[in-house]
Amino acid sequence: MKKNKLFQQKHELWLAILFGSFSIPDDEIADILYDFAMIEYRHLNWLGGRLAEEGEAFDYEKGEIDFQAESVHMLFEKLISQIEAMQARYPDREDLMYARFLSDEDYFIQKLTALRNDPATDSRISAYDKDRLLPGYELDRTQTDALTLFLFEESYKEYELILVYTYANFFTDSKLLSNIFIDLIYESQFHLKSFARMMAKMGILSMPRTVMERIYKFEDLEQFLIDGIKEEEGAKEECVKLAQMVNHPDLSNFFFFINNQENYHIALMQRALAHLRGEA
Repeated sequence: MKKNKLFQQKHELWLAILFGSFSIPDDEIADILYDFAMIEYRHLNWLGGRLAEEGEAFDYEKGEIDFQAESVHMLFEKLISQIEAMQARYPDREDLMYARFLSDEDYFIQKLTALRNDPATDSRISAYDKDRLLPGYELDRTQTDALTLFLFEESYKEYELILVYTYANFFTDSKLLSNIFIDLIYESQFHLKSFARMMAKMGILSMPRTVMERIYKFEDLEQFLIDGIKEEEGAKEECVKLAQMVNHPDLSNFFFFINNQENYHIALMQRALAHLRGEA
């Protein structure tokens, strides 16, 4: 199997486990799966780094990802099957990187099997019911529509940023830029988790659309950062508008919290821009 195809399948497995974790109603079990997804992301990062070093082209294309299930145990069965299929595709089991992939995923299978065999861990998954009701909050139609649109747009944006900064980090020799990209990736992972978990509670969880190649395979990093700063400033405005619209202390505080985090994202991007221009 070509390594760029392997990269695509690793990407798909990461997303299946990640969005599977978002769908689980029990926070403790969801966190176990989320940790597995973060390890799969590191696998993807290592594989992408290897391909970049070897000069092999790869992209973020993805096919249909089967991550929805009616119950937690059905989800576990689906993910176990996908992990086992992934393990069969590794080209060189003596290679230390692939050996690490196999070892990690052997444990994932063991843990998921044990959880699946425990009746107490099963429950119905309602993350795709489309009821658009957020437990604990009484929102009118206008507020619900605004929140729904925001969550769809921002969850895609955070997924896109994770991919873009990961890809950019494969091809930079600057320690400063690399550290900035890693910080922004961590921040986007937290935001994606926050937004997607809220979507799951509202029954509107969905897989983000494929990121177009021209977005992450850009030729002008300086222009990308300029555009990114504008995008972050726009996201700040949307957070403030939504916080004011929902007019609920807990929700408003959360969106103001996200808004304030965007300030530091902009500062990081401005620092990267200054570095590229030789100003810092």
